[in-house]
Amino acid sequence: MATTEKRPEIIELARGLTGIPWCEEYEKMISGMMYNPTVPRLLEARHRCRGLAADFNQVDAKKHTYDKIGDVRMEILKKLIGRVGEGTFIEPPFMPDYGCNMIIGKDCFFNWNMTVLDTSLVIIGDRVQFGPNVSIFSAGHDTSVLSRIKFVEFGHPVFIEDDCWIGGSVIILPGVRIGKGSTVGAGSVVTKDIPPYSVAVGNPCKVRKTIPSVEEEENDPNNPYRDLVR
Repeated sequence: MATTEKRPEIIELARGLTGIPWCEEYEKMISGMMYNPTVPRLLEARHRCRGLAADFNQVDAKKHTYDKIGDVRMEILKKLIGRVGEGTFIEPPFMPDYGCNMIIGKDCFFNWNMTVLDTSLVIIGDRVQFGPNVSIFSAGHDTSVLSRIKFVEFGHPVFIEDDCWIGGSVIILPGVRIGKGSTVGAGSVVTKDIPPYSVAVGNPCKVRKTIPSVEEEENDPNNPYRDLVR
């Protein structure tokens, strides 16, 4: 459901991001309030995103070596995404809605065909990996038919914390937070928060087990990954 007041903490997170279309409807949009998506500033922002996404998706791999194509794509991502960390790699096609409402940490990997409806903020931590065909939806609609006739909608932020693995064809719905170090199994539909260091699967997605924290793994002399050199 939509909120009735602006969320100052979400608005503050958006400050300083690239390409933000600041206006009254934008602040309502990212706060989870009902807003009008057809105001010119928002239409312009989505149009800008479509153009930059097309540039990103059409980078010709035949014209760049394997060790340089990431740099070419990163230059476009820095214009397309609100903030993106170094070392992050996104395989095209990549389909964001606004782009500017995304914050992506460092050393993340997005496999093919990632769709992000970043109506509200989508905040992704460091070293998060996504399988192919993942969809993140921060956009929401009321069940009221009149709300659709009036052409209003809302969005709630999505948070994916550090070191998560999101399997192929996962769908993440508005307002969800996926805790640090969690794994979401392929094909899951995430409707509620996932606690840190969880393995969760299903539709709706449910926690099946918890796993050791990274600190516990590092302190375990029998852990097979502890002494690997990156």
